[in-house]
Amino acid sequence: MLSTLQRAKGMMSIPLDDTSQDLYLLSALAAASEWIERECNRSFEYKTYQQTLDGSGTQFLRLRNFPIHAVSELSIHDKDQPTDSFKIESEHGMLFKRSGWPCGARLIDVEYLAGYILPSDEIDAPASTLPQKYELACVLLAQTLMREQGVTSERVGNISVTYKDEGRGLPGAVKALIQL
Repeated sequence: MLSTLQRAKGMMSIPLDDTSQDLYLLSALAAASEWIERECNRSFEYKTYQQTLDGSGTQFLRLRNFPIHAVSELSIHDKDQPTDSFKIESEHGMLFKRSGWPCGARLIDVEYLAGYILPSDEIDAPASTLPQKYELACVLLAQTLMREQGVTSERVGNISVTYKDEGRGLPGAVKALIQL
């Protein structure tokens, strides 16, 4: 997940010893994490990924997940390519090849290590490398998912308030944080 129970409770000003909503909050954090990954069309977890890609016909080949830390295997038309035949553009999720990538459907296979170390509440866990904006977006979206649904307007005497119905899309603040 893009945040943890303890970290989310801290951001939401929920006392750590208040466990009354823990299961609901964990479910909302998991749903928010999956939604953000789906919207961004990438996974954030630090792990090995495998992809079969179309050849771009350009000098750049975009991989789905980034930052890219290493490429362990790359083959074109089932022929292994030396790792010095391309350069990793880590933060942009691209591989640069001066001579260019061939053009064609599903002809490049790549195995690579990419992603961020995700937040953890474990004592000995490595420090998170996930940019804070993604964790904040996750907590904001989880909070939105937990909010009471159905009330869109209230009237007290002469004062009337109508709340914006954001529908089923991502809230504006979350979109801004993940830059969609």
